[in-house]
Amino acid sequence: MAILPTPQRGQPLDVSYINSIVTELNNVISQTLPTASNVTTIKSSPTAAPQTTPTLKAQIYGEVYSVASASTVTAGEEKPFDINFNFRYPPIVVATPWNKSGTDSGKNVSVYINNVTSSKATLVAKFATGGVATVDVNVLIIGIPN
Repeated sequence: MAILPTPQRGQPLDVSYINSIVTELNNVISQTLPTASNVTTIKSSPTAAPQTTPTLKAQIYGEVYSVASASTVTAGEEKPFDINFNFRYPPIVVATPWNKSGTDSGKNVSVYINNVTSSKATLVAKFATGGVATVDVNVLIIGIPN
């Protein structure tokens, strides 16, 4: 099993790095699951009853969403957006803003995840500084395929 380098704070996560994480997770899963039954137990919440499901490999889905394209934004403005996909259970979602324009208003953007289901993630980009900005959000989703 390889030891993955720890990303620097604020470093965008790319598909190659996420692929390394998923590969190592799959290696750990394959080494720890019983081989005779080839099943794993999943709990969707601490109070839910455990479910037994066939072992499946995780899939990575990525999308780039444009939240501002040479647009004028105001300080405190929030721009909600959805990413649609199809997984068996709610997946892991990671979002990183990308300041394509290099402007000050594009530098101070945060993205938070509002809700995640097995078919959709609702995210919000929030601008801390007003001005003209071109900002994309790189969204990576890791989950069990449907």
